[in-house]
Amino acid sequence: PVRSLWIRGLGAPMANPNEHAEGMMGEHAEKEYADFEARVKRTIYIDHLSPVVTRQVIRAALSQCAHVVSVEFVENYTIPYDIPAAALVELDDESQARSAVDLMRDFPFIIGGMPRPVRASLARPEMFPDRPSPPGSKMEFLWLKQGDPEYDGMSKLKSLAKRQEAENMALIKVKY
Repeated sequence: PVRSLWIRGLGAPMANPNEHAEGMMGEHAEKEYADFEARVKRTIYIDHLSPVVTRQVIRAALSQCAHVVSVEFVENYTIPYDIPAAALVELDDESQARSAVDLMRDFPFIIGGMPRPVRASLARPEMFPDRPSPPGSKMEFLWLKQGDPEYDGMSKLKSLAKRQEAENMALIKVKY
C-alpha cells in the first residue's frame, strides 16, 4: 500500500511523504551554499603568521586597506599544539579581498613585528572547516581491504600523513 501524506496549504495528498521535505531542504541547501560561496569570495587566507599574532593584530594590520568582518585561525591538525600559523580573514566584499591580496604580494606585509612577511591568497572552499556540502552531493564511506584498487593510494596517503606529522614535531622541537 502507498502511504500518503496530506500537507496543509498544498491541497493534495503526496505519494512520497519525503518529496516535499526534500524540495524544501534542496532550496535551503542551495541558498546556504550560495551564501557560503559569497563568503569564500570575500575571504583571504593568510599564511606564515607568527605564533603571537592575535585577531586584534590582524584587524589592525588590515585596517589600512580593508574592513575586517571576522578572523578565524586555521587549526593545524598535524601537531598537538595550538599554534596559529594561518588564518581565514573575511572582508566586506570581494574587491577588498583582491586588493588586500595584491597589497601583500607586492609589498612586504609584516604582521605582529615579525621579520618574515606573511603570504596571502584568495580563499578556496576546501579551506573552511564548516563548509556545507554542495547541493545534490552525496558522500559514500567504504572500508577498504588489501585487494581493493584504492587500497594502495590510501596506504600511501596514510604513510605520507605520518611522515608529515614526524617532520612537524621535529620542527616544533627545534623551534621551541
